[in-house]
Amino acid sequence: MANVDADRAIELLNGLLQLEYTGLAQYTQHGFLVRGPERVVWAKWFQDEAEECLGHARLLGEKIVALGGVPTVERLSVQQAATLEAMLALDLDLERRAVSGYQEALDALSADTALRVMLENQVFEETTHVEELERILATGPSAVRAGAAPVRARARRAG
Repeated sequence: MANVDADRAIELLNGLLQLEYTGLAQYTQHGFLVRGPERVVWAKWFQDEAEECLGHARLLGEKIVALGGVPTVERLSVQQAATLEAMLALDLDLERRAVSGYQEALDALSADTALRVMLENQVFEETTHVEELERILATGPSAVRAGAAPVRARARRAG
């Protein structure tokens, strides 16, 4: 590892691993709890998000071991809610924390090319989740503003 403190890298990656474990549990729990007509669509969506968190956890755990560390088995507190909107708001908060955590690790570990690329990819994925949840909840900068003019696609010319 070029110019990167392995102990610091392991510490930061274990913090991210805790977030991914938390996401796995929180998304799974929300999939269990979602009720009503929304359940048909949202239970699967929550399960897919949980599986993505598991994939991220595996990536982080393997990198921690490659660096000579031991992956944590701890997670943070899982936030629960009774309504779909409240669940999604809690998930948005968790995704924002993940973006922040991955960005912090990227800033600290960018001297190592492999770590930088891995963390850049994770920042991109987590940012995409934040933007998606903001659109779903109609919050944040990626939400379409009321009264905004629609963007029109240019018509293709035949021929």
